[in-house]
Amino acid sequence: MESFSENSENTPSKIIFRNQPKLSGHEADKKYDERREALISEIESFVSSDELFEGKEVSIEFSHNGVSSLVAFIETGDEKFVLKIPLSLSGNEGEGEFLRAWEEVGVKVPHVVKEGNLGAHSYLLMDYIDAPTLSEAVKDGLVKEDTAFKEGQILRKMHTTKAEGYGLMSDGKPEYETFKEWLFSEEITKMIEVVQENNLLGDEHGPIKKALEVLIDYVGMNPESTYCHFDYGSSNMLATEPLTVIDPDPIFNNGIIDIGRSILLTASGGHAEAAERLKEGYFEDSDIDTKALQAAIILNAYLKIAYWHKKGKIKSVKNVQKYLAETSGLL
Repeated sequence: MESFSENSENTPSKIIFRNQPKLSGHEADKKYDERREALISEIESFVSSDELFEGKEVSIEFSHNGVSSLVAFIETGDEKFVLKIPLSLSGNEGEGEFLRAWEEVGVKVPHVVKEGNLGAHSYLLMDYIDAPTLSEAVKDGLVKEDTAFKEGQILRKMHTTKAEGYGLMSDGKPEYETFKEWLFSEEITKMIEVVQENNLLGDEHGPIKKALEVLIDYVGMNPESTYCHFDYGSSNMLATEPLTVIDPDPIFNNGIIDIGRSILLTASGGHAEAAERLKEGYFEDSDIDTKALQAAIILNAYLKIAYWHKKGKIKSVKNVQKYLAETSGLL
């Protein structure tokens, strides 16, 4: 599909759409499919009116990966960008701020060119990085070295960014003032109840009540909050040198929660050895509070298994059950 758009102040831009957004087609996703289609005209208006693309031939190609955001690659011939638009109207507030914070401490991330709103949706425009994800590169044999240790080192550096408060960013600030407010929030409590009601985890995997008590004591002694990725792993890194961190689920929290989640996610893929190397890289120059880390892993298991159970991801659930049963003594 090709169109020509003109802004009264700018030289006309020639806009070529290389494809269309991939639609789910399922009734449950009808709302998001409609938003994907509606955003085409919003993107066209954005490109035709933004000075960055003034007077240029612009090629737009939609990524067919991803569920929660519409991603488009915008190319002008000499430059290429990634436009990311969360499909939820509440957006993914804070992603731009988190990427900039990590960039400032020396972590390689996509550089944020600009951010704003397209209609009712927020957007991020970032520099394009021509590299496969780390998970794809490993699968295709392009990367053969053990990168888990490096991943742990990078996450530790990311956690040198200091914050105040806990939870998601809402109206420019964290949802909660204290860790306990986040920990006992309605959302967290509900996910734990789902796992308990379906007998997906039990005391043989590490008692959740004890895990919560350990975490409260740990954060009481170590109250620092930081910028957390909350979906950190090889599928959200690009195989560059050094590795590039992408696609956070931005949340403010104690670093022990974030590294616990990353270890849990790695173990859920059946990669227990890589989970151990991730841990070693993260705690390379510091002592490990074994109980607190295991408590963080257990908490994240409850949070993720509630979602995996709903989506029917049985293999991930079984891998985590096995991992926790083998490491329950650490709590």
